[in-house]
Amino acid sequence: MADILDILELEQPANEISRDSIIHGDKVKKKYVTAKAVKRPEGMHREVFALLYNDNKDLPPLLPTDTGKAYKQTKAKLGMRKVRKWVWAPFTNPARTDNAVFHHWKRASDEAKEYPFAQFNKQVSIPSYSESEYNQYLKSEDWSQAETDHLMDLCQRFDLRFIVIHDRWDRAAFRDRTWRT
Repeated sequence: MADILDILELEQPANEISRDSIIHGDKVKKKYVTAKAVKRPEGMHREVFALLYNDNKDLPPLLPTDTGKAYKQTKAKLGMRKVRKWVWAPFTNPARTDNAVFHHWKRASDEAKEYPFAQFNKQVSIPSYSESEYNQYLKSEDWSQAETDHLMDLCQRFDLRFIVIHDRWDRAAFRDRTWRT
């Protein structure tokens, strides 16, 4: 307040001189108001009391106040619209070459659609080579042509599934090619 009065060039009222102001100076005692702590009722366990009363010392509400549906699951609205028909329908998997016919439940409205997993039927083309290409590009001192032919055949038969290829490697005819450290 004194700073504002100095800026506005107003006279400051004279402080009252008393015995306390001389002894203690300009120190003013601050009174701290302590909030009354809610005492735990007798017979109530400490943990239960801590759950019921929060740090703000508010009492728990007497009635539930949560009106939102955050904790509730929405009820199924049965009978609100017409039930869709399901049929036990045959289907063929285009990935199979034996033309096997299987059955499954599908909606009657989805009758004309093709098998949904047909999109995952991807065939990887395994490169082939001639004798001259092998001698020019692939010939190695560590691998024989018979081993390379066997590996390419396994890759073709098992669609590059290397775990299966490793399992099916002919260890009797060719040496074991696993890396051991």
